[in-house]
Order: sequence, then structure tokens, then C-alpha cells
Amino acid sequence: MNIDIELTILLILLISMLCVAYWYARNRIKRNSLLSLWIGGDPYLQEVVSFKEKIDKNVITTIRQHEQELEHRYEDDAEHLQRKERLSQFARATDLDNALIVIWEEIEHYPLWLKRDDSDKWNKLNLQGINGLSKEDTYSVEFLYRSQKFKITEKTQSETGELNSILFLFEDNAEVFAIECSINAIDEETNHICQQVCAFKERGNWAKTLLELYGQIKIEKSKSANEVKYFRANEFKSRFESS
Repeated sequence: MNIDIELTILLILLISMLCVAYWYARNRIKRNSLLSLWIGGDPYLQEVVSFKEKIDKNVITTIRQHEQELEHRYEDDAEHLQRKERLSQFARATDLDNALIVIWEEIEHYPLWLKRDDSDKWNKLNLQGINGLSKEDTYSVEFLYRSQKFKITEKTQSETGELNSILFLFEDNAEVFAIECSINAIDEETNHICQQVCAFKERGNWAKTLLELYGQIKIEKSKSANEVKYFRANEFKSRFESS
């Protein structure tokens, strides 16, 4: 059944491509026919058409030459761009971008919550040395995890009425990872959505630490959701009975 559906889709795509090709060829022939009709035996119009063809060829050649010059001039930069694309795709494929967002949304209020009496209950990640730093449009949370120092910094920026931010991750005071995010504010909660990876350093323990903390948060959220589900199931027991 699935094979039939796939074949049908492929057939539709093939027909669509043929239709587009036919439409393009037909319009090209029609345009050339009209052009020949308009020109007739008029030497002036023939000269204009010849000149246009010369200009078109020159445009194509010049653009291609310029592109080749840039490729040669920025050969090293092209290599960096390829590395950026490769590491960006890797970060997304391994959920490192989501991990940084979820961890930040979990710990950004930790410095404030330190003043509460139940600090041992909400610090489920067992972070140490928690400290908050604020300066203008930048806010940071420092912490120790397995005796190693980390810091996440959010730099907010508002452009054209939209709220965006860049999340920076520091390991031992060195920037190792960064992502640019759009921010959706719903009631009192903010949701970050990664738009692009801005920095990725292939060193240190930061990637494994992100994934480990991310895993802990997912486990805790799943446990809480299951507890609510089964609590409600027990609550409904007396309200939904069989005959």
C-alpha cells in the first residue's frame, strides 16, 4: 500500500515537472516567434536584439567571473563556513540547542530561589555555587557541576517589535557554545526557539554536561506528568464506574 502511494506521488511530481518544462519551452518558443514577428526585416530592431544577446552573455560571464574571484579570495572563509554548517547541523541533530534552552529555562530563576527555605527541593540538578549576574540587557547564571564551573548568559535584544536573545554557554570562563533564539512570551512564561547556532567549540566537557543535565530534566518532567496522570486516574475511579 505504501509503495503504491509513493509511486503515485512520484508520478504526480514527474507530471508536474514535465508540465513546467513544457510551459517554459512553449513560452520561450512563443516569445522567440513574437520577437521574429516584431523584427521582420527591420535592421534597427535586429541590431537591438543582437546587442541584447551580447549584453546578456556579458552579464552571465561577468557574474561567473566575480563569483570565481570571491571563491578564490575567500577560500579559507569558505572552509570555515562549511565547518560552521557541519557543526550547526550536528548541534541540532544531537539536541544540544534544545538542551541549552531547557537548562536555561530551568535555572534562570535559581539565584532568586536560593532565598527560599525549600531550596533543596527545587534544585533537582544538584548544582553548586549558584550565582546570578545582571548587567543592562545581559543576565547570567553561574554554577558548579561535578566541580566544574559553567555559566549561561542571555543577551536580549528587541528588533522590529520582536524579542530575541543569544544564549552563551561558558565552560571555565571560555565561551564554548552559543545559539540565537526567538522568544515567545505566554503569560509569565517565555519559550525560546533556536534560530541558528552561533558558536561551537570542539573541546571540553560542555556537550556531555548539557546532554546529562537535559536528560535529568526530561526524567523529572516525565515523573511529574505521570504522577499527575495517575493521581487523576485514582480521583476519577469513583466517578467512572461500570454497571
